[in-house]
Amino acid sequence: MTKRKLVPTIVVVITIVLIVGLVTLLIPLEEKPTEKGTRKAIIVCSANDFYGSEEEPEWDVSLDSTHEIPPGTWNFTGIFSDPDWIEFGDKTNGSLVIRPEAPGLNVSASYTFNWNSFYNLTEYAFYNMSTQIYLNSSAPITGNGIRIGLQWLDSADQVVRTDWSNWSADVNPIMNEWIPINALGVCNNESGNEIVKLKLILYTEGIFAPGPDNELYYDDVIIDRWIQVNLTDPTDPDPPPPPPGINSDGFPAQALQAYWVLKNHGYFDDDIFLMLYYKDDADGVIDIDFFDIYPNDLIHGTEPAVIDVAHENVTAARFKQELNFSYSGSFASGIKPKDQLIIYMVDHGSNARLGDGNATFHFEADNSFIDEFEFYDLVKEIDCVRMLICVDCCFSGNFLNENKNIGSSWYDLPNCIFVSASSDRLAWYWINNKNPDGFAGSWFFHPFWDQLDQNKTIGAAYNFAINWIPTRNPPLHVQVIQNPLIQDNLGIKDTWNFTSNPSL
Repeated sequence: MTKRKLVPTIVVVITIVLIVGLVTLLIPLEEKPTEKGTRKAIIVCSANDFYGSEEEPEWDVSLDSTHEIPPGTWNFTGIFSDPDWIEFGDKTNGSLVIRPEAPGLNVSASYTFNWNSFYNLTEYAFYNMSTQIYLNSSAPITGNGIRIGLQWLDSADQVVRTDWSNWSADVNPIMNEWIPINALGVCNNESGNEIVKLKLILYTEGIFAPGPDNELYYDDVIIDRWIQVNLTDPTDPDPPPPPPGINSDGFPAQALQAYWVLKNHGYFDDDIFLMLYYKDDADGVIDIDFFDIYPNDLIHGTEPAVIDVAHENVTAARFKQELNFSYSGSFASGIKPKDQLIIYMVDHGSNARLGDGNATFHFEADNSFIDEFEFYDLVKEIDCVRMLICVDCCFSGNFLNENKNIGSSWYDLPNCIFVSASSDRLAWYWINNKNPDGFAGSWFFHPFWDQLDQNKTIGAAYNFAINWIPTRNPPLHVQVIQNPLIQDNLGIKDTWNFTSNPSL
């Protein structure tokens, strides 16, 4: 009798234990996805133009100049002239004029402007000076004619080189209308003397036609600064850059590289917000790597890249909206406290647009921008467990920094690792993969993402990328060329990768 009662009791106890154990196991299984969170990313490429005008505000010689440069800052040299600011035709705020003292006498006269008295020079940048001229005359100037030039000087005011326009013999016969001429030069110190100064020259040499009202006018002197990004050797550029505004693979390819690396490591398109500007690309194909199996990285095999916002809609306003945690329906509004976030931005950057040395990130679609303060104010409100923020543009070290003194006062975002392509200086890119290195994109972030794709930690990828040597002459490490920066407020850069727990 005792044994018969004992067996059912044991069965009941075992059953209760199993039920309790099963319930205990099921509870954490239901909570595990919430505890782990979701991996999310926002990638923005907002331009595909290279050698575009780089944030040097336009100005001209007249009194309606953007910078209101007073007339006295142009220096006149010559004998037979009456230098003055004249309201002429539709140029109602003043033009520079050269007027011969007497008919039949040779005029050799110039106006010069000391550029570095107002603006800093950017080493290895191209400067394009364009000018409108108007010859008010019954006949052309005989002799050499009219030309303009960029004169580069060293610290002792010795002329290193002068880059002239052609003598405008071809425009001299065209009289009584405004005609454009231009001169192009690079601040590259190729002669061995260090260039520290620049003079703009408006020069005329020849004999004016007889008559009391024969005059030459200069107006709309404009400087465009073009930043080099695709030269085998930036210290000795050859060949010169293509025309400004050329549409190229460089920036879109770099954004797509980051996109496909995330896809390779398990990110879902629902969790990636891709803003990609590649409008008017010459062949409609974005090719990251010359040597890989994908000739068009807009599609890998049969899988197309899922682009959330393209072309005209890739604007600063839209990017700010998607980063706005409090904006209903934005990408950031869907981020939960236990999620993690990668932000990757690639495009042109400037430290001149705000006028205080701080940084802006450019959008080609409408020539808009987001500055470092706007970016910080949005990002600091995103409530997530950790972030990796990568800013890939010129002067990108200024982002997440309170002022232009790089390294002295980083913003306090405790849940963030921040990586920049450069400090307060230019960053460099291959505009396409037709170069010895065989890829289109960032000299720093392309090897950085490539290392992450090989399951290297953020710290190891950063160290590899700063020590990578682009194929150029002389060979220099990326650290020397553009000085990338990293700030690890999480303290996990040497452990966080795509195979860690939690994984990147």
